[in-house]
Amino acid sequence: MTISTAAEPVAIDAALLARARRAGVDVAATCHAALARATEEAGRAVQRSESAAAITEWNDWAGSPPTG
Repeated sequence: MTISTAAEPVAIDAALLARARRAGVDVAATCHAALARATEEAGRAVQRSESAAAITEWNDWAGSPPTG
């Protein structure tokens, strides 16, 4: 099964979708929430990566011995 959005179609396992609907899951709201959380997590991952790079740069500049 494919759910179409204005942006792009997304394939969803038909059996999983049917099981979710039988269980009373609001599939659209659940997908929305999952995408929102994934976007937030991706943003935090970028921040962590930028922080790690800044720390490495500072340690190189300050002459600190590498850790890890």
